[in-house]
Amino acid sequence: MKAQDSGSAPSVCLVCGHVYPLFDANVRIPIGGMETRAALFGRGLAATNRWYVSFVVSDFGQPFLTRHEDIDFRVYQPVYRRAGRNVFPRLRKRRWFPALNLDQSDLKLLWQIPLIATWLMFPALFFPGFWRALKPDVVCCFGNNAITAEVIADCHHLGIRTILCIASDKDLSSDYRPGNRQPNHYGMPKWKGHYALTHADRIVVQTASQREALKRHFGRDAMLIRNPVHASPDDPQRWLPRRQREFVLWVGRADDFNKRPMLFLELARDCPDLEFVLIASRTDEAAFLALEQARPANMRLLDHVPPHEIWNHLRRARVFVNTSKFEGFPNTFLQSAVMGVPIVSLEVDPDGMLSRHGCGIRATGDTRTMREAVVKLCADSVRADALAAACHRYVLERHEADGRIAELEACIADLATGPDPERPHWWAQLSRFA
Repeated sequence: MKAQDSGSAPSVCLVCGHVYPLFDANVRIPIGGMETRAALFGRGLAATNRWYVSFVVSDFGQPFLTRHEDIDFRVYQPVYRRAGRNVFPRLRKRRWFPALNLDQSDLKLLWQIPLIATWLMFPALFFPGFWRALKPDVVCCFGNNAITAEVIADCHHLGIRTILCIASDKDLSSDYRPGNRQPNHYGMPKWKGHYALTHADRIVVQTASQREALKRHFGRDAMLIRNPVHASPDDPQRWLPRRQREFVLWVGRADDFNKRPMLFLELARDCPDLEFVLIASRTDEAAFLALEQARPANMRLLDHVPPHEIWNHLRRARVFVNTSKFEGFPNTFLQSAVMGVPIVSLEVDPDGMLSRHGCGIRATGDTRTMREAVVKLCADSVRADALAAACHRYVLERHEADGRIAELEACIADLATGPDPERPHWWAQLSRFA
């Protein structure tokens, strides 16, 4: 498939590995708030007709170049991945040499294995070539992860401007330091997190607390662009009456490290007179199986709900519960606001949205307080309506999508028209992370 010619329009490339399923329903993998945010920004920028917008995404077996909704999607590092599609699945079966299929694909190993080995031996020579051919004016990466660090490094070699959009508060961990080879929970060496934070040309945060953490730990300022959602003043007219709502809702990953859905399961067990729905993606199979085995009779467990169907579950929810240790600004809070669902959070309270602005209830880490709040809200429609209305006003004022898209566009435009970034000296470019 041929990519659209960007013509004279400036080009912005958004990097978000798992955003692709939000544009191609044939790919069924879990997505989260970061992907939802990236998709909304991508669609919004494309709709202005002032930018040539493209995405760089992970390899899910789709064609290396596809087009959806007038946006081009490219698989990250296609030359490397084309060889990897044949080699890497076989290496997982053998420790020393790829398993053989006894067909023509075996012959391709003769050049694919040396290609991959050469790229890994000389990454600074080969990987930046992807961006050299693409020639975007600005590259915007979502989340501080290993791919983001690689992209920022490759663009730094070429003098391509980069923006890092912070997702979770953990993207700003204070132990992200040079030389720290300890992996974070997702396997990224922590020095890469530091590299991304110190080499991106601009940083965008979702909350004031993230901005403060960036300044405190890394000495950098950021642009605050709040998490966007399509909200309207007449949303409350479409809210389902409290008496017609059915269950207490939790949405997230089966993840005992941060999301902790087992705490929601225990809440359901302690409230046998209420109905509960837990929507958990199978990111951790063992954690999901544990939920299945421990599930009480008053709780339904759903493993794959398409993103557009989440809205219907929220519309029918009496209360939305969050049990995470940390977040950025949860997309589910925004969706709950649009659908009129009062929020009860065990710990997360971005910029005091719940405790200071009256948009919900924060249990300050106490599960008993969380349980009492859920029970009271299910019994008190007036209180539930008041919290939902306050939350909707807050979100409409601070998070409405059109305003946030305009803010990001202004950030991109300012960077695109600014002075060219300083490129590292030639001897420094021998290292990928110069």
